[in-house]
Amino acid sequence: MQSFELDKSDILKIKSALADGDVAITDILKEYHASEIAILFENLSEDERIHIINLLPTAIASEIISEMNPEIHPEDLLHRLHPDKRSEIVEELAYDDATDLISQLSQAQQNEILENLDEEDASNIRTLLAYPEDSAGRLMNTQVIKVYHDMTKKGALDEIIRLSEEIEEFYTVYVVDNENKLLGFVSLKEIIKAKSGSKISELYSPNVVFVHAETDQEEVAKLISQYNITSIPVVNEDLIPRLRKQLLSQ
Repeated sequence: MQSFELDKSDILKIKSALADGDVAITDILKEYHASEIAILFENLSEDERIHIINLLPTAIASEIISEMNPEIHPEDLLHRLHPDKRSEIVEELAYDDATDLISQLSQAQQNEILENLDEEDASNIRTLLAYPEDSAGRLMNTQVIKVYHDMTKKGALDEIIRLSEEIEEFYTVYVVDNENKLLGFVSLKEIIKAKSGSKISELYSPNVVFVHAETDQEEVAKLISQYNITSIPVVNEDLIPRLRKQLLSQ
């Protein structure tokens, strides 16, 4: 697939459709991917951007806002939307993307947005906002797949199915103890292949790479590259993996 290159004809087409009315602009926008619309937005006024966002389904609108060039301040666009539309878009965004946007606003504006969100979403975003801007905590996805070490194969699969209903995609199944301390990880393939009645404690690997919430994002990127992994768990000091804590105390 070729990368999108902005052409003057694209801008003229969008501008013309805007002048022709909502049906015309809605039809034209179907020709573009959300990331392409985000690029087109750089050549539109904020009022035009708002008009387009209000016409689009929430899933597409949220993707456009998350892809927008930071230099044209997508957070201002978000804040200017009607509270209901704004809340729908924020709740559609990944928590780290929502946090990144909201963090650019004043404290009063942040509170205004968070107060209109679902309680769980607001709580998760507030948690991420509490971490320094360039820390691993700001990148955290609080929606993860985790199973307990003493679960059976069936119990773990049931839990994975339950949790996956709220998560679009995941790459790793983390294993924790009954105190929620990280023990390691296990692949979904290993669970499926295991004999009936097997315990997760027999299947997981304790060789887990992790970082603290305060770890600098550059260090996180280095670790992900070094170990060729797609994600890395972020833990608080009191939830430091049991195995590593034992090693540190020796």
